[in-house]
Amino acid sequence: MATRGVSLHDVSIALRPFYFAVHPDRFARNPRVRKQNEKSLQVFNGYLNDLFPVSNTIRPTDVRFSILNKENNDLQDIDITLSGTDPMRIVRHALESCKLSTDNIPVQSFRSTPSWAPSGSTQFAQGINVSNIDQDLLKIYLRKKKRDHPRNDLGSMLRTSRDDALRKSKEAELTRLTLKDDIDDIKWRTGAKDVVWQMDWAESHMRRCLGNLSRLLDQATPKIKDTVIHALYKNVLRFGRGSFVCCDGSIQLGADNVPEQWEQVCLEASVRRSQLPQLREAAADLRQLLGGAVVIIPHHKGLAQTLQQIQSLGIRLRNKEELLQELAKHGQDTMVEVVTSYDELAVGQDGRLLIPCNVDVASLCAFLKDSAEASRSVNKTMLQYMTELEVDRLDCERHLGLSSLEWELGMRPDEVLQCVRRLREVDDETRQNLRGLGIKLSFNPNVFVMSDGRISVPLNWI
Repeated sequence: MATRGVSLHDVSIALRPFYFAVHPDRFARNPRVRKQNEKSLQVFNGYLNDLFPVSNTIRPTDVRFSILNKENNDLQDIDITLSGTDPMRIVRHALESCKLSTDNIPVQSFRSTPSWAPSGSTQFAQGINVSNIDQDLLKIYLRKKKRDHPRNDLGSMLRTSRDDALRKSKEAELTRLTLKDDIDDIKWRTGAKDVVWQMDWAESHMRRCLGNLSRLLDQATPKIKDTVIHALYKNVLRFGRGSFVCCDGSIQLGADNVPEQWEQVCLEASVRRSQLPQLREAAADLRQLLGGAVVIIPHHKGLAQTLQQIQSLGIRLRNKEELLQELAKHGQDTMVEVVTSYDELAVGQDGRLLIPCNVDVASLCAFLKDSAEASRSVNKTMLQYMTELEVDRLDCERHLGLSSLEWELGMRPDEVLQCVRRLREVDDETRQNLRGLGIKLSFNPNVFVMSDGRISVPLNWI
């Protein structure tokens, strides 16, 4: 058998034109394409990595990219099938799919004896046949495919795992009751209005956060304890990444921070909250500069950072007096959110315009001119989808007898709506097996039972 003489580095060099054509950053103004290309690149690179050395777990798969068609200046979808163990064939296929030159593909060097043959072995020179690894892997895959159900088969998973889901649901309910007691204790000791989590964490992590706060209150000096209680009194307590005062005046404590950092945030809380009027004034000023645009201030973001970003953008706009009239004209009736200097000008999934705080004003003006109408249209469409989605969600819950039906943040409402309507029409056996369970629509491609007993279902379930 002939073995290839190329390395992963050679493959990466040969694919440079392809990587440039499909790079997600080239499609910053189209979030759907950017997200699609990013996910497809992860699968594409993962498959190539599994070829060095060849893994026995690789499976044929399809990926889709969107590229810019230079002939008509429009987006074009390309589908690439990843199969076999010849990396150069995959490289050539990827380049040809994008109509890119294949002249720079390195010539493979071959050896008549595999690298795994014993030193001095002559068996292969004597003509002993060796099975083709591509064919062997394909046979293994096809046998496994016949034996196993597809990982996104909802019906088959429920037939084998319904009892496990019910057991985990009961255990999770007991944990939630215990968690509720811990939350009630924190609310009673601090006077907090509510306790919420900014991430979808396991109950064990949540209890650890509450336990750490309880220990802080137990072990702190009277002065520190009073400071913490005063900061949390009649406010929402959030747990997430990082510790800061939020834009609605609530306190977020970082789950990965030490108690000393929590104390520092509580000490600064009164000073930070005094900046809330400044935040409202800065947002109102930006609204005026952009012709009455709705300035979105996510309540869970850090107050100090958000204030600095909005003020910085306002100063930039006012320094370009000659463009103020144009900005007001095109920004009218839009929704805008000021983002960090590391982000890019883009139209969000719900139609909001994402504007970096350090944006070039002339570029912003051109962006508003090109994207404002599309932003308004997307926003109107998404509002309609969200209204329909809430109605269909309630109907699906009642019809299937579900305890809950939720989905991950960041999913497109139109895709979720289509998935919910498909769920509504499942066969009688699947409907019976779903009764009493909860469903969470997920980006994970597999159907499985979550730790809390809910069923994780991908949008493309079968």
